[in-house]
Amino acid sequence: MIRARSAAFAAVAVAALTIAALGAAPPRVATRGETPDTAPVRRVEGTPYLAVNDLARLLDATKFWKPELRKLALRAGRHSITLTVDDPFVVVDETTMWLGAPVRSLRGELQVPAALADSLPSDSTLARLYFDARRDRVIRLPASGRIGTPAISVSAGATRLVFPVDRPDEALVVARSREHLRIRLGGLFTGVLPDVMPPGSLLRAVRPIPSSIGSAFELQVAREAGGFRLLSDATGRRVVLELTRESLPGVAAFAPEGAAGPRPLRVIVIDAGHGGNDPGVIVGSAVEKDLTLALARMVRSELELRMPARVLLTRDADRALTTQQRAEIANRSRADLVLSLHFDAFPAAQARGATAYCAPATYVADERGDAARPGAAVLVPWRDVAVRHAVQSRALAEAVLSAMELRGEGPTRLRDRMPYAMLGVNAPGMLLECATLTSPADRERVTQAAGLKELASTIADGILAWQRNE
Repeated sequence: MIRARSAAFAAVAVAALTIAALGAAPPRVATRGETPDTAPVRRVEGTPYLAVNDLARLLDATKFWKPELRKLALRAGRHSITLTVDDPFVVVDETTMWLGAPVRSLRGELQVPAALADSLPSDSTLARLYFDARRDRVIRLPASGRIGTPAISVSAGATRLVFPVDRPDEALVVARSREHLRIRLGGLFTGVLPDVMPPGSLLRAVRPIPSSIGSAFELQVAREAGGFRLLSDATGRRVVLELTRESLPGVAAFAPEGAAGPRPLRVIVIDAGHGGNDPGVIVGSAVEKDLTLALARMVRSELELRMPARVLLTRDADRALTTQQRAEIANRSRADLVLSLHFDAFPAAQARGATAYCAPATYVADERGDAARPGAAVLVPWRDVAVRHAVQSRALAEAVLSAMELRGEGPTRLRDRMPYAMLGVNAPGMLLECATLTSPADRERVTQAAGLKELASTIADGILAWQRNE
C-alpha cells in the first residue's frame, strides 16, 4: 500500500516537472526594443518559430499539458489551440491546420511555427496576431488592426497616397501645412514607406512620427499643391490622401505658413483663464479657474525644464483679471507667444475634446506667408492687433492640436475666430479649450494629477514643435 502510494506520488511529481518544463517555463525577460505586445521569433533550420510561452502571453491564454499524449492545449476565451510535439498539424477549435513544420521542444519549451500567428480565428474574443517576417517578431495587433505598405500614384492633376488599413473610419488629418501635413490612422503600421517618389509627384517625402494611438505620418508636400482631401473606403479597407494641383470644390486648403527656420521664443506668457469671482465652468467638483491655474503652473514648469525662454503667468493666484489687464501683462513683457488656457462645456454629455481659437488670417500677407508685406501700410485697430500675427498663431494652434491628437487627448477642433483672450495682444497666440468638463471621460482625465501633468507635457511638446518650425 505504501509502495503504491509512493509510486503514485512519483508519477505526479514527474508529471508536474514535465508541465514545468514544457508548458510553464518561467517568463522570459523582455530584451531591449521589445514590448508586452511583441515576441521574438527564432529560426530553426530556416523555419521561424515562436516560443509557446510567448504565444500564450500574447493570446492571454491558459496552458494545459497532457504528458501521455505529448500535447499542449492553449485556451483563450472560447477558443482552443492544441499542439503536439513533432507534429506539423495544429487543431484550432475544431479545425486542423498544417503549419509547414513540426512543433518542436527546445531546451524544455515548446516552439511553434510562427505561421500559426496569421492563421488564428479573427474575432473580438481572441487577440489578433501578426508575424512580422522583416523584423523576425510576432505582434499582438491593437483592436484597430494594422496598416500595410502604401502605394503612390500620379496623374495630371493629382497625387494619391493609398494606405491599406483595417479601420478606414479612424483616419484623421491632425496638421495641415505643406511642410508638416500630418495624418493619423487607426492600427499598427507593419508596412514599408517609399524612399523615392515617382516623377511628377506632389508628395516630396513621408515619414512615421510617434503617436500614442494608432500610427501617424508626416508628409512634405510640394509648394505647387493647391489642396488635399482624405478619403476613406470602408469596402476596400483603404485610406486615400489625395493632393491636387488646383483648389477644387471639396478639397481642403493648406494652412498658411510663415518664414522657414526656428522662431525666436524668448518670452512666453501663459494665461490661466477666469479667476477670483469668475469661476468659469463648474461640473461637480471640477472648477475651471482652479484647473486652468494648476495647468498653467505645470506648463510653465515643463517649458522651463526644456528651453531657456522666460515663462510668465498672467495670474499665479486665485484673482480676477480683465481682458485688458491680461493683454497689458503680455505686451509689457514683450511676449513672443501667448497661450490662454480654458476648459469647455456643452449641453450634450457626448461632446468631448479640445478646441483652439486663433485670429483669422484676414491681415495682408505676402506669398511667403509673412504677417505683413514689407512697405505696405495697413491700419489695424489696436484691439485687433493680434490679427497681425494670424499666420504664426494658426501654426501654433496646428502644432499644439497635432500634439494632442497624437497623444490621444482629442478629438480636437480649430476655429479661425478672434478669441477674446487675444484682444489687444501684440504677439502670436491662441485660446485653448483644453478639454470638455461636461464629458465624463475628459473630466476624469484632467481632474487627476497624472492626467493634468500629461496634458501640460503635451502642450509643451506643441509649443516646442512650433518654435523649431522644422
